[in-house]
Amino acid sequence: MGVLLLGIIAFSVETIAPSVSVETLLFVRGFADVVAAYNIGIGFLLIISSSICDFESARKVFLGELLLMLWLLFVSAFNTINEDIIGDAGPPPPSWIVLIANPVLCTYGLLTGKNS
Repeated sequence: MGVLLLGIIAFSVETIAPSVSVETLLFVRGFADVVAAYNIGIGFLLIISSSICDFESARKVFLGELLLMLWLLFVSAFNTINEDIIGDAGPPPPSWIVLIANPVLCTYGLLTGKNS
């Protein structure tokens, strides 16, 4: 998802959505690059961490990832619930998939891991 969002940054405003104002698209680009960066960063973290053979080290990575994603989920839900009051919007719909699936998979890894 992060790589797909980088397409918003790479293409010109006229190419992506010619009917949208330049200010609106530049505003969306500001959020898209942050979401893309955190998705790509978390992806690299998980890819690099997948080579850990020691279960205790892997457990620490899973726990850290779980806490990070739970915090991001909390902040996203707070911003979505208070959208009319604060003026911030929640994350785009594809981010919700990552925000929900990642903690589920981390919890699964923590609970089913084997001591080697």
